[in-house]
Amino acid sequence: MVAKNSKYRNGLKIVINYFVLYFNNCCIHGFRYLTDSMLILFEKFLWLILLIASIYFCIIVCLSSIDRYYTKSTHIGIERNYIFWNTTLPSVTVCPVDRLNITYFADYCRNNGIKGPQRDILWDFLENLANSTYINFQNIPQNEQIDQIIEDIGLKPEHYTELIYNLTYDRTYEPNFNERIRCMDGAMFIHVRQVLTEWGLCYLGNSKLTEEYSSRYFIFGKYPEYNKYEYENIRLPYQVGSFFQKDTQYALLGFKGPAIIAFAHSAFEVMKVDSNSDYAYDGILYDLSTEEITAEDNLEQDTTVAMRRCRFPHESNLTHFPFYTRNICQQECRINLAYKICKCIPHFYPNRIANPKPVCDYKTLRSCFPHHASFFLKLYEENGKHENPAICYCEQNCHDSVVTMKSMNPMSGAKQLLGGIGSAVSVKTWPQSRLRRQVIFSLTDLLVSIGGTAGLFLGFSVLGFVEVIYFFTIRIVFQILGYTL
Repeated sequence: MVAKNSKYRNGLKIVINYFVLYFNNCCIHGFRYLTDSMLILFEKFLWLILLIASIYFCIIVCLSSIDRYYTKSTHIGIERNYIFWNTTLPSVTVCPVDRLNITYFADYCRNNGIKGPQRDILWDFLENLANSTYINFQNIPQNEQIDQIIEDIGLKPEHYTELIYNLTYDRTYEPNFNERIRCMDGAMFIHVRQVLTEWGLCYLGNSKLTEEYSSRYFIFGKYPEYNKYEYENIRLPYQVGSFFQKDTQYALLGFKGPAIIAFAHSAFEVMKVDSNSDYAYDGILYDLSTEEITAEDNLEQDTTVAMRRCRFPHESNLTHFPFYTRNICQQECRINLAYKICKCIPHFYPNRIANPKPVCDYKTLRSCFPHHASFFLKLYEENGKHENPAICYCEQNCHDSVVTMKSMNPMSGAKQLLGGIGSAVSVKTWPQSRLRRQVIFSLTDLLVSIGGTAGLFLGFSVLGFVEVIYFFTIRIVFQILGYTL
């Protein structure tokens, strides 16, 4: 027992002597006074108090700098050098009322043995299904004949959108120029694509989103096929304007149906299902203004999503969508809410995931969704059955624009003049300021702040940090091996 206590005391003495050795040789101010034999106990106690206070305040200030780096390192400033800007015009999404192609539908009926009155019943059912969304699910027809036809052709809910897509002719690939859906600014062509929205298959013009936002990619996971007709002329991916252009506009044309539904929105965003126009029988002319929100080139590299509180399109954290925008994030919130309440999701959402959610049949769309339509659209409900709003947190887009609608007028006579209807966007005045996301406290600033604080309170430096590592790694090995200074 005595030998064991003696061994313990010897070990403790070695540890104490090693710390004394470090205090006598370290470059941090004050430590060597704690072991200086020339000082009396009161002086050593005074230095101990000073060291504790210095270390405490050093830690507090360093933690404050770290907190600033993670929570307050970016801000949104205002730029006013508007004469140097190019501002992207707003996008427009147009949804035709007539969705199905009569030729494709006739071939489908012939291949599946659907004849006579059954053809008309199936046509009416699929047209209403293709035009259905949260505000009109109750308009989908329901009867025993439809149930029988669906059973005969083996149509399952998860194949609703695929069938509608196969029976819809993407008229951006129409060889005849006058019959083609096209986006134009005078003689200049602008890229237009077919997209899958919460209002079914629609057409999008003047967008800065990638080709992942297309009907073919959402349904099959494939990028749109090459459209040779768009490249016959000079083609822009999107239209921009500047302060010196007093009136810039474009039009999305070529719709042959009796009416369209149009949505004007940011070029960095997708349409919102509850911000549409009424049914337009002559087309719509939008008079808009837009103010962009830009970002510094180093914003993405120098910050995380939590630090800047916004996301770039490729930083998607969503399950059903391969890219990110705030409106797309809200669509995913609706998917989760619909699955929670109705135990399935509508057919117009992409569902190519590892564990696909069940897709609602048309009877569930008619019975469940109309009772909760306002809750699904707004994600909250005033004076309704749902006490709490749906949990849905969506970060802002790092690049975005605020679109203001000045007026919305019918394009009277456009059908006779242009051979069809469409939607036009006009911007007559340009912003003289814009918002810019900037980094005001970078990682370099954090290191400088921590280094300055450590130097102020302790005289600490990078070499002092290296000395600590040396003393308690390499040097301690030498000490164990019997080497002494």
